[in-house]
Amino acid sequence: MDYAGALKSALAIAAACVCIASHGASLESGVAAPQLRSRTLDGQAFDLRNLHGRVVVVNFWATWCAPCVAELPSLARLRDRLHIDLVAVNFQENAVRIGSFLDQLNMALQVVRDHDGTLRAAWHVDVFPSTFVVDRDGRIAFVASGEVDWDDPAIQAMIDRLKTARPGRQVAFLSTCARLFLHTIAANPND
Repeated sequence: MDYAGALKSALAIAAACVCIASHGASLESGVAAPQLRSRTLDGQAFDLRNLHGRVVVVNFWATWCAPCVAELPSLARLRDRLHIDLVAVNFQENAVRIGSFLDQLNMALQVVRDHDGTLRAAWHVDVFPSTFVVDRDGRIAFVASGEVDWDDPAIQAMIDRLKTARPGRQVAFLSTCARLFLHTIAANPND
């Protein structure tokens, strides 16, 4: 038995529990997703309720946030692989800056603008990036605070299961396991 590896995993899970406990004001798994209504980058009205019945990944980011920038390509690949909706909520930046940034990356994203910080406050975002996976019932299935590698097969499998799980049943399984797993890999990105 690899005791060093087991100890490292146990410490990572313990650290994840501390991390989860410290997010007192954050949204918890199983609660209804807060309202998310705003304008897209091209000025169109957006309302998360219009995506009810679908799995949606809501990511809060900014161009000045290095971990956000690093994470965006893997989120776009996740969207494309699993055929889910990705909503990239940009925090308080103007449309010209966001558009120029996306052009430089040659990336197409559905960007919703949080021009005054009200969406960030409603979703209790204190860390950038913060990502919320919303199930088909419109409930938070799990939350990732900080940069995550969305190309990870285990993460993709968890999200893919949400697409076919019976409504109301998937949250209990994913809420605890996914938060521990996501916080653990975020704390140990090189493992």
